[in-house]
Amino acid sequence: MNFIINNIFLISIILVSGFLLLLPTLQGRGPHIPPYTVTKKMNEGKVQILDVSSQEEYDAGHIRSAVHIPFEELKDRMARIERYKNDTVVIVCPTGTRAAKATSVLKKLGFKDVSSMEGGMKDWKAQNMPVEATEAVAEKDKAKGKRGKA
Repeated sequence: MNFIINNIFLISIILVSGFLLLLPTLQGRGPHIPPYTVTKKMNEGKVQILDVSSQEEYDAGHIRSAVHIPFEELKDRMARIERYKNDTVVIVCPTGTRAAKATSVLKKLGFKDVSSMEGGMKDWKAQNMPVEATEAVAEKDKAKGKRGKA
């Protein structure tokens, strides 16, 4: 009993820290996984990537083979991803914020194994992971590069 009284501050910090670590799970947002784990799962063929970025963000750079549904359209376009309900799904967006919200939405709709990628596409790109841009954006960037060299 003396230990508890003498260390009440330390015990409080431990309890609060534990609660904060569990908060995303308690909110139903599910786990966040780092980009290197996403890459590993992709290489094993054990994951479906769902990109909830806006069209412009997606066009600027996305993970190859990602299914793109902007966050605002997610509930309306569920038929497109319904078949992944029992698969491992990793949700991405530019920073991870919308992905965490989308994780919560999909969990409520019955998806079994859903997580968001830590740090979003920002961290993915920072770790030099492969990114694919849509052709229109790639052509636009090429044109800018050519003009800059002339």
